[in-house]
Amino acid sequence: MLVILGNQLFPLEHLPPADSTQIFMAEDVGLCTYEKHHQQKIVLFLAAMRAYADELRLGGYDVHYLELDTADSRPYEAKLAAALEVAGVTDLQHFEIEDKAMEQRLVAFAAEQALVRKELPTPMFTCSREDFSNDVAGKSRPLMADFYKRQRRRLGILVDEDGEPHGGRWSFDADNRKRLPKKVVPPEIPWPDRDGHVADVIEIVEHAFSDHPGSASDFRWPTTRKQALRWLDDFIETRLAEFGPYEDAMTSRSDTVFHSLLSPYLNLGLLTPDEVIRKVEARAGDVALQSLEGFVRQVIGWREFIRGVYREFGETQEASNFWSHDRELTDAWYDGSTGIPPLDETIRTAQRLGWTHHIPRLMVLGNMMTLCEIRPQSAHRWFMEMFIDSSEWVMGPNVYGMGLFSDGGIFATKPYICGSNYLLKMSDYSKGPWCDTADGLYWRFIDKHREFFAGNPRLALMPRALDRIDSDRRTRIFDAAETFIDQYTKSG
Repeated sequence: MLVILGNQLFPLEHLPPADSTQIFMAEDVGLCTYEKHHQQKIVLFLAAMRAYADELRLGGYDVHYLELDTADSRPYEAKLAAALEVAGVTDLQHFEIEDKAMEQRLVAFAAEQALVRKELPTPMFTCSREDFSNDVAGKSRPLMADFYKRQRRRLGILVDEDGEPHGGRWSFDADNRKRLPKKVVPPEIPWPDRDGHVADVIEIVEHAFSDHPGSASDFRWPTTRKQALRWLDDFIETRLAEFGPYEDAMTSRSDTVFHSLLSPYLNLGLLTPDEVIRKVEARAGDVALQSLEGFVRQVIGWREFIRGVYREFGETQEASNFWSHDRELTDAWYDGSTGIPPLDETIRTAQRLGWTHHIPRLMVLGNMMTLCEIRPQSAHRWFMEMFIDSSEWVMGPNVYGMGLFSDGGIFATKPYICGSNYLLKMSDYSKGPWCDTADGLYWRFIDKHREFFAGNPRLALMPRALDRIDSDRRTRIFDAAETFIDQYTKSG
């Protein structure tokens, strides 16, 4: 029997033949609630699973499918054991499982039940676990840039016959940091019509998970492979060309700007990185290299690197607290009422959509949580709760490593922090009293960790710049920062 989890909805060609395979799938309350997942994330998972089960049956598979039953308190393993008994089989197959807790549960279950267990390679990534492990062995710090070069060469993506990069550079990141001009209008997103599964699941989620973030009734996302493929094609046709220059831009005029919104579908398995990259690379003749490379770097660079970091360093990251932060979030971080416009709008977007692009996640949310001294595990929980594309393997390295630098720099070379200048530069937000608060939080953090910054040649200018701030302004912004922390965080 092949166990398929809700984030393993792979194209059927990756599955064993239908005539030799029974399938087990289960909607499980425990998997919906181990974190207070965004209501739209639960809708996406359950509706996509039901649509996938339909596709499996049409493909000739015998599917043992359990719909959500909030009265069924049995753990996932008990439901699987019952299905195995009914089917009369003693072998268990599953694809590689990325989230370690679930992986360990299924491995332990197979051992306890004396099952013959076979693990299938996942099509969710282009780089195997073993290759990544070998890649970082003996290195003091795994670097994404080095990994990305090897990926490009190994896969033959945007390189010439000698393995050298098209355009003479591996990264065009320096060209992709433009603010969105007023005259540039991002296209509307073609949200699909709801099908029957979506409507049914929304009703279930509204009843069973009403205390989770977000609103199920706002759900508009694709839920089938057919829809996901159209989603990919639409991105390529309408947004890929401008993705590169404006990938870091924030604007109140658009939630999505020119981003692909493909991460939920890559993370569910409805799309594979291979097919995404093939389709994007096919546009090399009519899309600027900076956009092609910028997108490729996200998919086979950052995404796969983050998964590798999680596999190799996840436990260390989770247990680390480099800054010794211990404060907790208040309700304002869930309803967007902090008084800092970029932060509040990012929070409200996450509530409404279950998604924001990477710059609000890193330079607004992660930055502000760092400056406010939020406990790393609490920040991680917030990200797990609020995003439709969240998984442990995604959020662990991104939050602990990039967003907070709470792991002390396992792979990030510096903390990603900023005051109001960067936020104003990359957005269309207006200056206001919030700038004093943001600047105060930034310089207060530099002051508290002066020794760390002074000891890093790349960062030593920061404490020197702090010392040049006029004393009256310093007092004003530091007071604003302390007031904000007292009002919008709680002591741990």
